[in-house]
Amino acid sequence: MLDTYADVERALGCYADHFQPRSGSLTVLTGGRGVGGFPFHPALLDGLEERDELRRRMACLPDEDVYVLVRWYIEGAKPEAIAKELARSPRHVYRRRCQAVGAVAALGRTDDFADADVAEFV
Repeated sequence: MLDTYADVERALGCYADHFQPRSGSLTVLTGGRGVGGFPFHPALLDGLEERDELRRRMACLPDEDVYVLVRWYIEGAKPEAIAKELARSPRHVYRRRCQAVGAVAALGRTDDFADADVAEFV
């Protein structure tokens, strides 16, 4: 989950989809009951773990990186607007976005030998 740059971009792009649905409804109205008696549309819970993992990883980033990612992907702000708000150049915003997405992806990678005792091999 969220192992690659593309995975992180996709997750960021649809992070708020269930809070701002483009079509349909969050509730299922079928005789007063939803699917199996559950009143909410099944899509509401799809990707809940992925959004939670994304939120946890973003908490490890510097504030400026989080700001750039939220404004860019979740709010849909233009890079020029983000740059102006941060008093930075648009080029800087592009770099921060790229580095931040890479950092989020890297936080999920684990090294197969990370828990190995190096003294064992000496």
